[in-house]
Amino acid sequence: MLRPYNRNHEKLMFMSVRAAELTKYAANAMLATKISFMNEIANLAERLEVDVEDVRRGIGSDPRIGYHFIYPGCGYGGSCFPKDVQALERAARQLGYTRSCLALLKR
Repeated sequence: MLRPYNRNHEKLMFMSVRAAELTKYAANAMLATKISFMNEIANLAERLEVDVEDVRRGIGSDPRIGYHFIYPGCGYGGSCFPKDVQALERAARQLGYTRSCLALLKR
């Protein structure tokens, strides 16, 4: 018996190639933002002598934020996040969009 490749039909989306590319870049930039933000909170928590794990559990309990990608660590290295953030920033710059917060993610 053959099973459907995608069992969750809500995840199958149709859009233009440009929209798909922007979606990928935007999603990875959002994840990089969460990681970078949590690293800054960890730095502040350390200076305030607060257990960052308590803060992480507290903000993660908010369903609008969730627990995914809010673990402090050595940054968001790897190959996808930095490359996609740079591509998104480059596209914004080429379009003359100067109000981009993407430059903040260059850490």
